[in-house]
Amino acid sequence: MTKFNTAFLPAALATLMLSATSVPVSAASWLRLGTFTSRPYGHVDYCVRHIRDCGVRMKHTALPPARLAVLEQINRAVNLAITPVTDEEQYGRYEVWKLNAKAGDCEDYALEKRAQLMRKGFHPENLLLAMTHTGTEFHTVLVVRTRVGDFVLDNLTEEVLPVSASRLDFIKVQSPDHGGNWLKVTGKTSAAPKASTS
Repeated sequence: MTKFNTAFLPAALATLMLSATSVPVSAASWLRLGTFTSRPYGHVDYCVRHIRDCGVRMKHTALPPARLAVLEQINRAVNLAITPVTDEEQYGRYEVWKLNAKAGDCEDYALEKRAQLMRKGFHPENLLLAMTHTGTEFHTVLVVRTRVGDFVLDNLTEEVLPVSASRLDFIKVQSPDHGGNWLKVTGKTSAAPKASTS
């Protein structure tokens, strides 16, 4: 998995273009989720240690506002706070997903961002771990679901991008309904996910 958080790119232009007040509804894009798929081994092991984080999720009636300033602040802060190192180097194992890591790889960055956003009031069903491919290797990011689209928080850049602008190939993502399940990503859509009624 990717570990390096090198070459941060300026986020000012993205912030200007993607603020919640300036994103046209027609520009919004969400990941289209398909059927159940295999769980990443590291997440299976994580759920053994964090059972309460991997069950049925409470449902809310509407997607939240984007709050891009908060997303950008946490993305940037976590990218700077965690020292990049592979699991093989740190633990002698291929996959170890860890919360509150001082050093780690892409999954550890994503888990920490998720934890910090929950403390800011974001709900777990809108904070989805996602497995992607960069073109050269597999890479885990955090996808944040909002009423103006899905946004990607990535340890490789300080920019918070909508999925429509991301160059990552999205393979599978956590289910919004159950933290222990994963779903195939079948594409991207301009149709907002249906709001829960319970």
